[in-house]
Amino acid sequence: MNIINPKVSVVIPCYNDKDYINETVQAVLDQTFQDFDIVIVDDGSNQETKNVLATIKNEKVTIINQENKGLSDERNTGFKVAKGVYVLAIDSDDTLDVSFLEKAVVILDKNEKIGAVSSHCTIFVGNHKIIDYHKPKGGGVSNFLFDNNSVSFALIRKSSWEIVGGYDEKMINGFEDWEFWIAMTKTGLEVYTIPEFLFHYRQKEVSMSKD
Repeated sequence: MNIINPKVSVVIPCYNDKDYINETVQAVLDQTFQDFDIVIVDDGSNQETKNVLATIKNEKVTIINQENKGLSDERNTGFKVAKGVYVLAIDSDDTLDVSFLEKAVVILDKNEKIGAVSSHCTIFVGNHKIIDYHKPKGGGVSNFLFDNNSVSFALIRKSSWEIVGGYDEKMINGFEDWEFWIAMTKTGLEVYTIPEFLFHYRQKEVSMSKD
């Protein structure tokens, strides 16, 4: 573990997720792969969320505060300050299996054509009641032109993010991750999907992706 120069940075955009952010952070801290730091980008959250964030005391965690600018800007802010060569993008109400980073890092280490690694995911509500299973295929640009074949959750080469100029900050109503995958795969890179349910997506009553 090297917090000064970690192999992985975990970027967690957070906007008014006081009820879930601690669970997300703990799921990252519990990883079997431990060479990472965590960057939480607070996008102008309410005071209740700021109070919860203030209780997170861990040497791996840095919190950045900014005015509300939207999800693409949040992610780009986190990527800009990320120290790792690989960056995990995960939202502040989702969780992941303890083995994800260990498995994903090996895949990126072995194949330079892979720009990002994601996985199958469960979709849950409330107290982790699974309501659906999602199996995106990943792949190259042809897999993304007519369907978003990956979730936003992924371990991404920072160089991949740099090549495409980050997430499109004009896309404030969603689909910014789909646009990012198209831009990245157009360069010849691929998204690899681990065929295991390692990502757990929380479906809230009101969410951008659901709308």
